[in-house]
Amino acid sequence: MGANVGYSLANTDKTLTSAGLWGSGGTGAMESLYSWSRSDNMKKYLNDDGSKYRMFEGRQPLESDVENPYWTINKNILGDNTERITGSINASMPIFDWWSLTYRVGMDSYLTKNSTIIGEGGAIKKPWQKGMMSESDFKYNYWSSNIMSNFNKKVGDFDLGALVGFFSEQTKTTTNRRMGYHFEVDNFYSFENIAAANKQFAVNNTKKRLFGLYGELRASYKNMLFLNVTGRNDWTSTLPVDNRSYFYPSVGGSFVFTELMKDSRPDWLDFGKLRASWARVGKDANPYVTNTYLWKPVEYLGGIVGAGNNWQKGNPFLKPETTGSFEVGAELRFFKGRLGVDYAYYTNNSYNQILSPRLGQSTGYIFISVNGGDIYNKGMELSLTGKPIVKNDFVWESTLNMSRNKGTVDNLLAGVNILYVTDVQVGNAKAASFNGGNFMGISGSQWTRTPDGKVVLDANTGMPTSDNQTTYNIGNREPKLTGGFNNSLTYKNFNLSFLFDFRIGGDIYNGTDYAMTINGMSKRTEDRDQLILDGAIRNGGTNDAPVYENKTFTFLADQMYTIKGVSTSGRKIIQDYWSDFYARESANFMVKTNWLRLRNISMSYNFSDGVLKNAGVSKVVKGLTATLTGTNLWLLTNYKGLDPEASAAGSGVTGSSSVGIDYNGVPSTAGVMFGLNFRF
Repeated sequence: MGANVGYSLANTDKTLTSAGLWGSGGTGAMESLYSWSRSDNMKKYLNDDGSKYRMFEGRQPLESDVENPYWTINKNILGDNTERITGSINASMPIFDWWSLTYRVGMDSYLTKNSTIIGEGGAIKKPWQKGMMSESDFKYNYWSSNIMSNFNKKVGDFDLGALVGFFSEQTKTTTNRRMGYHFEVDNFYSFENIAAANKQFAVNNTKKRLFGLYGELRASYKNMLFLNVTGRNDWTSTLPVDNRSYFYPSVGGSFVFTELMKDSRPDWLDFGKLRASWARVGKDANPYVTNTYLWKPVEYLGGIVGAGNNWQKGNPFLKPETTGSFEVGAELRFFKGRLGVDYAYYTNNSYNQILSPRLGQSTGYIFISVNGGDIYNKGMELSLTGKPIVKNDFVWESTLNMSRNKGTVDNLLAGVNILYVTDVQVGNAKAASFNGGNFMGISGSQWTRTPDGKVVLDANTGMPTSDNQTTYNIGNREPKLTGGFNNSLTYKNFNLSFLFDFRIGGDIYNGTDYAMTINGMSKRTEDRDQLILDGAIRNGGTNDAPVYENKTFTFLADQMYTIKGVSTSGRKIIQDYWSDFYARESANFMVKTNWLRLRNISMSYNFSDGVLKNAGVSKVVKGLTATLTGTNLWLLTNYKGLDPEASAAGSGVTGSSSVGIDYNGVPSTAGVMFGLNFRF
């Protein structure tokens, strides 16, 4: 019998680091930083009398200000604390020497309290300018129970095994949200200091149950041939009764062919194995997506109180997702372990994906969970391990890992050619999957071009033209190759280890560059005295076969131009180009990105018994190792943003997330750690 329990308490202080609050422009510290006037002292966010300093006070309403980053950090208080407890109890009983029973029950329970206080006088929407506070308590409770019967028997040269078991789990969540605004007494942040009409409360509960029966058959012959077959059937509470049961099997085998070469194996070959596997996995849905629910009662126009359908329609015919995978590979070791090679080719295809595409609002809903879209992944992985130097007291060990994956999507719903996998959007760019194309694509807008690629300019304004569509496939976020190069150099008791990782190819949308360009803060907008646009204008022909002629427009800031019968300054024309027309070509902010990063470097020294003995502590301290570690200390990349790993939002409905879209992000932090490890 055995048991374990763990307890943790974590507290985090945060700030509005990127875009800030929804419905309020320029409230995030990083967005404000990029947008701040370079001629103004950012550190001055308070006047001498303690009141707020505003650059354009009296010239525009407060909600139109770009918030000072120092105000954001000092006047807004964000944080969370999480209290967590985990534990399990297990018991195992041998019935015979070839048969045993095992039972395990486990739990994971935590409570996360999030709090946000927006100080009074902030550059936010008007109702919150007398302050706002919100709190949410998220309680998570998970229980699992697993009983398993295991059989192992050796028959001649065969090792045979079998396993059968039953698994059950229950997940419950409770979310309590409280929000209020407009504090009656200045600088006293409490819900008791907010009028009842300005307070909102909400509670959300979910419960999910899952049961499963599973089994496994294992067999091996002379440590040379191995076979493994599994099967599992689950029943879930989140799918309709007719579809709540789903079965998924797997089979895998390997062949250690060097066991056949014991007497004839060449000296340079130590080990060789071939392997192959196939598996299918089922997946259920989130709770409550099969039914349509009502919003809470609210007051509508005219003071009428009522409830309406939620914007997500339920689907009582939902089926489980299915993912099938196949892999073949080989593992080889040479020269008495000095060189190793591990290679794998795989496919991973998902069918009947449970998606929530946006609907035409004429249906009465915005979202619905449906089975639609098949995702196909195929790729290769290669690992090279070796010991380039093994000499006396010095050993150099090295590992090089490389991988390549290509993902595509097909069979989306009829009429749905693009699946938006997250809600993130920067300018006209969105993370998108294209039917029959890239799974990790980016959609956006583009300028109209002639057949030979010239930008079509408006003959009346000189500006680039566009059809205003934002559904063009402008890039693929998936890199062509990723990998890591890990090294360990040991000399006597000293060790130096370091890991480089790299990426080759794949597009990143630099949303930070977009934001700085439209606000006139980008380096490209520095020259504002003159604008020259080369392209072509239409000169006859038909809509199906237009005729173009080359044309160049030049605008000078200090001259006036007649645009569509209106006298307009060149300075205004130049400003409009950078703040509007330039951004209609989303590819202007796309970067095919490569990087080489020193992910971590570590130096350690293992003090010998002699050192400990001379220090007089060897009777108590049996071992001592000192370690100095650095993380993210160096980056080489062609990407001009802060960090090519930054992403604008979290995971989307199909898991591709918003990786590859950077918007006022915060780079990965560099860190240094020193540690001592004692053994007594």
